[in-house]
Amino acid sequence: MTEMECPHCGSNRINYLQTYGFWECDNCGNIWALDEDDPDYDERPLDLGKCCGCGCASESVQNIVTLPKKTPVPNTGWGCVVCNLPYDGAIAVVCDDCLQKLQSGEDILKFAVSGYPTEKGRCDINSLTEDFDHNYPHE
Repeated sequence: MTEMECPHCGSNRINYLQTYGFWECDNCGNIWALDEDDPDYDERPLDLGKCCGCGCASESVQNIVTLPKKTPVPNTGWGCVVCNLPYDGAIAVVCDDCLQKLQSGEDILKFAVSGYPTEKGRCDINSLTEDFDHNYPHE
């Protein structure tokens, strides 16, 4: 069996902290973790349902986009602790391809999330009519 070494300095004076799932080097203080050692690691991605842009249902639907509108189901969207906003901001979930299109300025969203993202509810993007945004301080 090969003894584990610190990836930073190569020392074998290392300790595994089982509660947190990471390694620490006594020689240089480097801290690192391996996915298989992390007690909270979950290899299954969240299933967020269909993309709010193209409608695909692949594993690449993993991106959550905040929208400047109010969500149809209160307390299931985005909020802001700095602005003291409730979690009433609408969101959309999109695949990697649609995220790139949004970042390049394309208006591709057809749906928004209705409820929590993992519940996979959707509503027509045009049904979101009430504005919702940060409360920026007035100067």
